[in-house]
Amino acid sequence: MSSEQTSSIQEQPMRIILPKLYQAITNKLEEQHNIHPYDIQAKVQTDTSGYQVIVYFGDGFAHKESHYFSNEAIENMNHNVIEFIEKIGDACKEVMIADYFKMMRPK
Repeated sequence: MSSEQTSSIQEQPMRIILPKLYQAITNKLEEQHNIHPYDIQAKVQTDTSGYQVIVYFGDGFAHKESHYFSNEAIENMNHNVIEFIEKIGDACKEVMIADYFKMMRPK
């Protein structure tokens, strides 16, 4: 999907559209990185052949990671999906640590 195509498609909550994927992401993030479901906003953009998965995180949900997956990849939870979840965890952890130190910095 090109950026022009994705910008015209409305984002929808992942926990409604893809509840199994949402559960897999939140469970993995909580187990491995102590990142809770309220620390992220997970959205999807639906396409006929797959989904653009978008995860927002950080202060004000200003940061995001996104990736396009086919229906089959999501159903089978293939290695690309697992790698994406790990990428989200690492990025979110870094941003949360940086946000914490910004917040704690003396003014």
